[in-house]
Amino acid sequence: MKGEAQPLIKFFDGSDKRFIIPLYQRNYDWKEENCKQLFQDLLKLHKSGRSSHFFGSIVSSIEQGTEDRFIIDGQQRITTVSLILIAMVNAYKDGLLTATDTKLHEKIFKRYLVDEYQEDERKVKLKPIKKDMQAFDALLYLPKEQYIKASNVTRNYEFFMDEILKCKLTLDELFDTIKKLEVINIKLDEDDDAQLIFESLNSTGLDLTEADKIRNYLLMSLTPQEQDDLYTRFWNPIEESTKYDTSPFVRDYLTMKQGKIGRIDKIYFIFKEYAEKEATDRTELLRDMYHYAEIYKQIDNASTQFNKVNIQLKQMHSLESTVAYPFYMAFFDYATKMNMSEDSICRVLDIVESYWTRRIMCNLPSNALNKVFATLHRDVVKAIDKSTVNGVGPEYVDVLIYILLHKEQSSIFPRDDKFKVSFAERQVYKMPRPLRTFIIERLENRNSNERHDIVKLLSEDKITIEHIMPQTLSEKWKEALGEDWERIHEQYLHTMANLTLTGYNSQYSNLSFIKKRDMDKGFNDSAFRLNNDVKGFDKWTEEEILKRQTSLLNVALSLWPMPTTSFIPFKREAETATLDEDYEFTGKSLQAYSFLGNRYVVNTWKDMLINVCILAMHEHRATFEWMSAGEINHLSRKPEDWNSEISDGIYVWSSNSTATKIGILRGIFEECNIQGSELSFEFRPEIDDEDE
Repeated sequence: MKGEAQPLIKFFDGSDKRFIIPLYQRNYDWKEENCKQLFQDLLKLHKSGRSSHFFGSIVSSIEQGTEDRFIIDGQQRITTVSLILIAMVNAYKDGLLTATDTKLHEKIFKRYLVDEYQEDERKVKLKPIKKDMQAFDALLYLPKEQYIKASNVTRNYEFFMDEILKCKLTLDELFDTIKKLEVINIKLDEDDDAQLIFESLNSTGLDLTEADKIRNYLLMSLTPQEQDDLYTRFWNPIEESTKYDTSPFVRDYLTMKQGKIGRIDKIYFIFKEYAEKEATDRTELLRDMYHYAEIYKQIDNASTQFNKVNIQLKQMHSLESTVAYPFYMAFFDYATKMNMSEDSICRVLDIVESYWTRRIMCNLPSNALNKVFATLHRDVVKAIDKSTVNGVGPEYVDVLIYILLHKEQSSIFPRDDKFKVSFAERQVYKMPRPLRTFIIERLENRNSNERHDIVKLLSEDKITIEHIMPQTLSEKWKEALGEDWERIHEQYLHTMANLTLTGYNSQYSNLSFIKKRDMDKGFNDSAFRLNNDVKGFDKWTEEEILKRQTSLLNVALSLWPMPTTSFIPFKREAETATLDEDYEFTGKSLQAYSFLGNRYVVNTWKDMLINVCILAMHEHRATFEWMSAGEINHLSRKPEDWNSEISDGIYVWSSNSTATKIGILRGIFEECNIQGSELSFEFRPEIDDEDE
């Protein structure tokens, strides 16, 4: 095995040389986002004046008796650059691209794309697997009308064609930039096991984390002295504060800053876009990240300066969820700057816990919390600022309550009537372990200073969650429950009213109620508060279950009360929702929408669908061409009565329900890699029966 650094274009050069993609490789599958990133890098490379840009490695083996190379690793990059070269040549031939060197397009075609002296009928240098090869060859030799539109090869080619025409560079400038792409060319010897190397390359699991990429991005272009300084002062402390699991912190940091949640596997690109958009000095950016990493550590370790606050944070930790961290980070920073008291901070945490817990007990979707906590602090501060007169404004907690109480649909704050019913019916024992543990721990310890470490005791199997009425009923239990034993068992078995904590051996769980109560380490000997009611009963029937249910419900209502507020905003803003929210859009009358930072007034959902498709297609033309060719996401090339034209020859199905329109947009956004949070809707107060 031998490797050397060389320009990618040199790898392409040479006669009697083909690049063969082995059949065991996957189809060409670069998405438009990958292509967009590469082309942006090329434009930046052109503007920067740098002499080279590292483009990864290419691993290949030679076919005996030829100069042909089997591409073991790097086929996606080779194919993508080939598509750019084809687009450049075709754009020049069509008179859409200028060149100082009028022979350059022929040179590119004959030296890097085809081998005219190849003995085979097919002269193209790159040999993709069969499905991709047909689409690839069509780009070289066939008219546009015969391109295979449903192929990913064609989609990305058309993307590059659009970008080439928009960038205003000449053919010479584009080619000079591509010549700056450098790769590590690794050639396998005959004795090297290509299959083994391929498996190793694709299974080591040693890819850089998103945080690794961010660290490299922030430090790589600096001098060694600057790198050492910023790493020592900021980056390494950030890693220590986040327990060296830094990628989730960066995601929460970006969520807090931008008010939208990014995919964890895309955090590097989201961060890079954020850093470049903000144009922040890297030292200041790292300083800000370090500041919030310290807050993140205090939240994660429950180590603030306030003991009561730490107790509340530790309680919430048993949920094993960091969904509220973007809110916590922003709020604790604000609380410090505003010199909020411990009691004021605790009141805010109480409200968050009540909101979260009531949603858990009512079995509401947890994914709605991502959006809520992404913008919650920003919404509160914005409302405070609007309501402040002569330096006097409302209390933070009062505004927080108002905002949460006005959440609707999947983000709603469950009221007492819903909570009481759900508390009686919720199958607590069947909840995911963290949620079940949290509920039981809070009902046991309540707000007492004398606490049992329920989480630790359960994890170490020193105690167990016990069904008072056992999961398997003996004949004696059936007799004790009465004629309706089957319904009682099914209705109450896993509810909170039938659950408690015990330290006795689980093998006795099927004993009669009296034996469970009076045995060694039984209910009577228990120090757990959850057994206080149980000790006073002489039997365990539906009557006792309902009494305990009422008792525990009163505890729950005291722990997680329905809050009230006197805050009234000066002017209530229009109700809004974003495309990525779990929201009931049907029945809502649309008055405006915002897309990519711009607001548009609109009268109907149909007009919105058409307009958004047109706007999205402006940036993702190739993807729309591909989707319409394959009739994906209700895009087609058929001018039927139920379709609306969004471009020459491209139509979207628009005569349908509001819910279908939302589904169409979500599908399109996914293909184009547009975040659903980029599209938000404003609704009229009145309900409009017209769903067009």
